[in-house]
Amino acid sequence: MVYVNSSIAQLNRISYAESRKGYLRLDMNENPEGLPEPFLRDVLHRITPEDVASYPETTRLVQRLAAEMSCRTDQLCLTNGSDDAIRLVFNVFGKSGDSFVSVSPSFEMYGVYAAMNGMIHKKATYDAEFKLDFSFFLDLIDPTTRIVALLNPNSPIGRAWTVVETEQVIEKARENNAVVVIDEAYYYFSPTSYQHLVDKYDNVILLRTFSKTLSIAGARIGYIIADSRLAGWIRNASSTYPVNCFALALAESILDNPQLIQEMIAHEQTGRQYLIDQLARDSYPLHYSTGNYVLFQPRTAPQQLFDRLKERRILIKTYQAPLLKDWIRITTGGAAVMKQFWDHFIELEPPLSMKSSPESAGEFV
Repeated sequence: MVYVNSSIAQLNRISYAESRKGYLRLDMNENPEGLPEPFLRDVLHRITPEDVASYPETTRLVQRLAAEMSCRTDQLCLTNGSDDAIRLVFNVFGKSGDSFVSVSPSFEMYGVYAAMNGMIHKKATYDAEFKLDFSFFLDLIDPTTRIVALLNPNSPIGRAWTVVETEQVIEKARENNAVVVIDEAYYYFSPTSYQHLVDKYDNVILLRTFSKTLSIAGARIGYIIADSRLAGWIRNASSTYPVNCFALALAESILDNPQLIQEMIAHEQTGRQYLIDQLARDSYPLHYSTGNYVLFQPRTAPQQLFDRLKERRILIKTYQAPLLKDWIRITTGGAAVMKQFWDHFIELEPPLSMKSSPESAGEFV
């Protein structure tokens, strides 16, 4: 019998064998519409046979990102999406038998990589009203802690960490020789970034991705900003060429078009507000923050909605966990996309006749 790492063998991973092409994809927080086609064609047209035949060169994008993000190049690591960034953090700073601390529910891959590295996952769970006991969360950080994750905002509930909370976590982690991951996957949607804490503390690792606002999830590219010492260790664990030439060309071209970025942000915000207004008008319990998604509680069973919407080639996110089993999460796009979803949704679940003001639904922070 061959040897296999028991932490890997015992994992139960979700398989995405079924194609999602041709569906309205409102299930994984990608941009459901993607980049403008003329822009995409122009970028791909400029990629040469030499670019594809050569191993990719990352220096230019690293320098471009450093200028854009006001950091040094030795603080940056390019990654094969932020999923790869999370894997690298656990490979470098995780220790079998020690603990990883996060809230629950949250992005599942943190727990997966903790398990891969044989770590104990300590969780602070939201209560039935989606509130978190911050003191309990802070108390989970102890001398066994190696990694703490703060997703800002935390999908699917949408809670954003305050700067006071964030610094308390960082300081408690530093006292216990642990690193803190601040995951800013929704960076362009959010008015708040904690990048300044990278320079203030030497145990902070900031993650960002090009998969959400910047709309190239299929290209797989993200980046880490951290103290130069931490970033150097992470680069040591990275593959030699973590990002391909197509991803590099797309990322550079997007950064060179700030107007396009602002247009995509505004486009999504308009659509998100449309959906929020419709849900609030019809008295649906909902939570939302600064990410490209809305979590709400339908009157029809979520799995039934999932199946019936899928028949109409619309995909949504449902949950098995007890806290979220009655809720669905909808990725938000432009107003036309959200209207398309809403028109199908209300055919399957007619709204209440009694209407209330949109102000009845508050932002969950």
